[in-house]
Amino acid sequence: MYCSTSVTAQLVRGALAAISIVGAIVLTPHFWPAVGLLGLAIYFMRGCPACWLTGLMDAIRFRNEHKPLP
Repeated sequence: MYCSTSVTAQLVRGALAAISIVGAIVLTPHFWPAVGLLGLAIYFMRGCPACWLTGLMDAIRFRNEHKPLP
């Protein structure tokens, strides 16, 4: 359903979103940079945190369904 089926890519995107949110909180006195970082966080999560979490669960499910047989 979502762009990436890689769990690693989903986790990296989540970490980048979290860093952007923390940066926005730190830069709260500077309005426009904080808004830009929040926009970047939304971009990394592909919407909201629930959208990112859904993508992560889909990637985990995809990985488990497509494991090579030993």
